[in-house]
Amino acid sequence: MSLCIIYHSETGNTRSVAERLAAATGGDLVEVKDRAGYSKMGMYLKGMPRALLGHKADIEPGVIDVSGYDAIIIGSPVWAGNPTPAINAAIDALQGIEGKTVFIYCTSRGSPQKTLEKIKAMLAERGADVRGCVSLTESDVQSSATIESLADLVRRSEKKD
Repeated sequence: MSLCIIYHSETGNTRSVAERLAAATGGDLVEVKDRAGYSKMGMYLKGMPRALLGHKADIEPGVIDVSGYDAIIIGSPVWAGNPTPAINAAIDALQGIEGKTVFIYCTSRGSPQKTLEKIKAMLAERGADVRGCVSLTESDVQSSATIESLADLVRRSEKKD
């Protein structure tokens, strides 16, 4: 199964999960960068209000072609209980997502609130088949067992197809 792991990370937690998933599954990594280039304070003062309002960032890459992949994993930090503006834009930037198997994860210091549901709804609108959603706390990010269980979720899906 060919797998693409798309993620946005400002502090490194979501990136760490993506990199470890790639190592466990052989998936290709696509890091989505927000061209706003937030400082740590800027994330709180500018980024989080934009996330709360569901805004979309100016991102790099501007187009993400997933047509050649069997499955996609999308990872986002939780900002103000929502996906980041970069992930909102990344979902719009997906080409060839229709009918694809997708898994979602988010990283947060506590509750994901509506993050996973919002990402799932955006992907469903694009015609994706979301098969799993996982919320990871900071301690989960450090756990090899947690990352392996997410990789197993992807592997089990492959066997069902």
